[in-house]
Amino acid sequence: MSVISNLSQIIVLRQGSFLLVLLLDHNMGAPKLWQILSPAAQNRSLLHLATTEGFQIDRRRQRTFIVGIDISIKIEAFVATLTAAHVYHPGRAGQKLVLEKLYYYLHNLCLAPATYVCCFDGDGRPAVKRGTRGIHRPTPLVEDLKTMIKSFGFFVHEAPGEAEAELAQLNANGTIDAILTEDSDAFVFGALCVIRTVGPSVEEESLVYTLESIAKLGLDTDGMFLCALLLGGDYGAGLQGAGPTIAQALAAQGFGRSLARILTSFDGFELNKRLASWRQDLRQELRTNSSGQLDKRQPMLASNIPDDFPNVAVARLYLRPLTSMSPGFTGRLPDSSSWKTTSPNIAELSRFCSTHFGWTGEDLLKKLNSNLWPGIAFKLISSPHVLYDHRTKRFASPYTNATLLKVIKHSSTTGFDVHRVRVSTDNFVALAQLDSVGVPAEIKLISVPQAILAVAMRDLAQDLEDSQHEGEKSTGDSTSNLDDATASGAAINVTNSNNGNLIIDISDSDEEEQSTTGVIDVSGSDDEDFISAHRALAAGGLVDLSDL
Repeated sequence: MSVISNLSQIIVLRQGSFLLVLLLDHNMGAPKLWQILSPAAQNRSLLHLATTEGFQIDRRRQRTFIVGIDISIKIEAFVATLTAAHVYHPGRAGQKLVLEKLYYYLHNLCLAPATYVCCFDGDGRPAVKRGTRGIHRPTPLVEDLKTMIKSFGFFVHEAPGEAEAELAQLNANGTIDAILTEDSDAFVFGALCVIRTVGPSVEEESLVYTLESIAKLGLDTDGMFLCALLLGGDYGAGLQGAGPTIAQALAAQGFGRSLARILTSFDGFELNKRLASWRQDLRQELRTNSSGQLDKRQPMLASNIPDDFPNVAVARLYLRPLTSMSPGFTGRLPDSSSWKTTSPNIAELSRFCSTHFGWTGEDLLKKLNSNLWPGIAFKLISSPHVLYDHRTKRFASPYTNATLLKVIKHSSTTGFDVHRVRVSTDNFVALAQLDSVGVPAEIKLISVPQAILAVAMRDLAQDLEDSQHEGEKSTGDSTSNLDDATASGAAINVTNSNNGNLIIDISDSDEEEQSTTGVIDVSGSDDEDFISAHRALAAGGLVDLSDL
C-alpha cells in the first residue's frame, strides 16, 4: 500500500486494485448547522437512551433500541486521530491500528441494550464532496471490519449512496430508532434522532438531537436544508456572508419549505421562473427585515445573492439522495427483518483478535477478560431470551451462560438506577477455546440498569408455573412444550417479597459484600413473548436446562 496523496484534509490509500479515500475532516455535513442546533441537544448517555427508549418502552417486542452507525465516518475519524499523532503509516501495520481502534469502539457498544447496524457508503455516493473527488471501492481494511462487525453480533449494510442519507431514511420510516454520526446532513436528509459523539464508555453523556427538540428552535427538515445551502457543507461553499443566525432566521420564516416545494415540483422553464421569484422574496426580506426575525437589515447580503442561487444540482442532492427507498431503486434492499438482538460470537472474535492483532495465549485472554467479557455479560443479561435460575444464580441463553457473583445497589439522583454486577466467565473462556490458560474466571463490575436486571432475574420456574396455569386451560403444542421444559429440570424455587416483587441479594457497599437484601421491582414486566421464548428455547433444545 502506498500513499498517493496526503494534502492536509485527504489521504488516499492504494493496495493493488483497491482504493480508499479518507477525508480527515470528519466533522462532516454543514459544520455551522451544529452551532444552530446546539440549544436542542440533550445530554444523555447511550446506556440511558437505549434502556429507556428501547428496552423499557419495548415498541419492537425485542427489548432493544436499533442504532444505525455511519461507520465510514468512524474509519475516517480514527485515521485522522492516528495521523495527527504521527503513528499512522500506510500499509498493513497502519490498517491494523485503525482496526484495533474500531475493535475497542465496537466492544464498548456492547454495554448498552441496543442493536447496531453499521452502514457503509455505496458506489452511488456523489463523485465530489467538499471539493474532493473520491472513489469508493472495497479495501482490506473495510472487508476485515465487516467480518469483525458481524462477529460482534452487529449488522452490516451498504447504502446505495451515502450512508447518512440511507440511515436518515431508515430512521424516518421507523426501521431504526437513532443514527450515530458526526454528519449534520443526516437531519437535512430527514433523520428524527441523531446521537453525536459516544465516548469511551456508553455511560458517558452524549449529545442527542431529536427533530422534536429542534422544532422548538423554529426549524424543520426543510429549514435545515436551507441552512445547509446558505452555510455550505459537503456539496457547496454556501452563500458568502450568510452566518448561522441569519440562516436560522430565514429558515424560521419558511424559505426552506417554499424552496423545497419548488425544487421537487417543477422543472425547466417553470422551475427557473419560480426560483427567480423565490430569490426576489429572499432579497426583499434581507433588505427590509419586514418579518422582524433578523437582528438587522442585511442589504449587502441581499445584493450578494447570485442569480444561480441555489445550485439546483446541489440542492437536489439533499432533496433526492440515492437510497434504497428512492423511487425506482432496483438494488439490494436492507435486510431489516434480521436486525434483531444477537449475541457476539465469542469463538469468532477470539480467532479474529489472534489473527489480526497478534494477541495469543495468556495475553489474549487477559485482553478479552478486561474488554470483551463485560460486553458479553451485558448482552447475556439484557437478552430478551435470557433464562435465570434463582437457586444457582445462573443466567443462560442459547449462546452462553454465566453465574451471578455480586450485585451492588447503586442509587441515582436522575431516576435512572444502575447496579454494578459481576458474573463468572468460565463459559466465555471455554467458548473462546482458551480454558487451558490460567486467568481469573470473573470480570470487573459492569453497569446494568435496574430495569434490565429486574427483567433478567425473573425466575424461570415462576414463568413456567404461570404458563402451566394458562396451559391447563388450553390444549395442543403449548402444553406439550411446557411439559418438556419442566421435565428438563427447570422446576426450581422462587423467593418473593410481600408485594410479589422478586427479591435478590444486593450488597450496599462497593468495598465489601454484605448479606443485605433489597428488592428489584418487576411489576408490569411480564409479557407473552418472554414466556413463549422460554418455552420454545427449552422445548427446542436450544438451551440445556437440565444443568440448572
